[in-house]
Amino acid sequence: MSLSKSTVRGLVSDSSFPLFLLLVGSFFLTVFFRISASVVLPLEGERLGMSAAMIGFISSVHFYAYAFLQPVSGILHDRYGPVRVVISGLLLTAGSCLLLTFVRTPFTLGAWRLLSGFGVAPMYSAVLVFQAFAFPPERYCFYAAINMGLSSLGAIVSVAPLGFAVDTFGMTGTFALLSAIPLAMALVLARRAPADPIRLSAAGKEARSLFSIFPGIGQAILFIMKNRRVRALQTLWAISSASLLTFQGLWGVSWFAAAFNASPGSARFWSSLVSVGMMLGPVFTSGVVVSPAGLPGIIRKVSAANALSWFLLLAAAGWGGAVWVGGLAAFTVGMTSGMRGVFSLAAITAVSPPGERGAVFGAMNMTAVLSAVAFQWGTGIIIDHFPGEAPGTFTAAGYFAGFTVVAVAMAASLLALRPLGREPLAPDTGEAGKN
Repeated sequence: MSLSKSTVRGLVSDSSFPLFLLLVGSFFLTVFFRISASVVLPLEGERLGMSAAMIGFISSVHFYAYAFLQPVSGILHDRYGPVRVVISGLLLTAGSCLLLTFVRTPFTLGAWRLLSGFGVAPMYSAVLVFQAFAFPPERYCFYAAINMGLSSLGAIVSVAPLGFAVDTFGMTGTFALLSAIPLAMALVLARRAPADPIRLSAAGKEARSLFSIFPGIGQAILFIMKNRRVRALQTLWAISSASLLTFQGLWGVSWFAAAFNASPGSARFWSSLVSVGMMLGPVFTSGVVVSPAGLPGIIRKVSAANALSWFLLLAAAGWGGAVWVGGLAAFTVGMTSGMRGVFSLAAITAVSPPGERGAVFGAMNMTAVLSAVAFQWGTGIIIDHFPGEAPGTFTAAGYFAGFTVVAVAMAASLLALRPLGREPLAPDTGEAGKN
């Protein structure tokens, strides 16, 4: 379904749209710094002679920090508005970049991942909460496509272009320059903070202690555990996100270099097509007018296609032929993941109680991120059993073994479609949390 020019013009002329784009820009930085480990850590790992398990652990530190703040930031968005919360995150992100301008050791690399995880943690839920609050629900796919499409550019820029910048300017110079970007965005958002509609809607409400957010976190987690359909959506979201982040955010470049005997530049380019797919997949959903009745069927189709795409990628890498075949398979993984993401988030919005969506998004994303930690660390342990000739390098067989486990997990996640059911999606009558 396509959108007419007049419809698009009306949607983008909404008074909340400029602030929405600024928040999408902050999520772009989240994706960029999350995926940048796929360039930075293999280079530093080979230089320092680190094991795959150590590389996987250092990468996963980012996700520990990110996961810890997910439910906290979700409630903070509901209470104080996403703009103020995101400004604080941007300042921490700038500080994390400066850590890579010093001597790089396993400890400083871990500190970089930890601080960057804290910094970018609020961005994703900020966009989701703002989008659900400021725009009509029937046009969720349009705004979600803009969010996921533009933010996915961060994953594209963080692989081949970042690798080129590091090769040209060095690690220190590149990250010194990168620190200026979140600082500039924080200044722009600070000027727009008074226009945050969520903050304005909260004006005059009773002030509460910061510690009062913790009962709200518990209530949100309890809401997810009690609702079978929310649990099903959680499973689909967590496994798909963890699988994607394991490839896109850590092993993709190294796997392509080993499986296709590709140069570093070629491996970065073709593996980054997963991010191009992530950008274009949501574009195909932008004209869909979602309805509670149609969402379960759509989710079934895109989830099955997403699982199948991982076996296509596995087959391409196992064959070890032309690297462009692996690139096309990675593109398919990204495209189906992007489409699945849009409809899954629309479904979560449909079943979450209004006014508590930040808490629910945060609690669910925490589980998804912790799953990514387990996947990255687990695949690292598997790959470690297949060392290459040089320290810090690994064979194609090791990556194939690790991602076979990933593909099987994706197939097993389809069992969650049964409790999801086929009935129209609607908010639970209970509350997610009183924050």
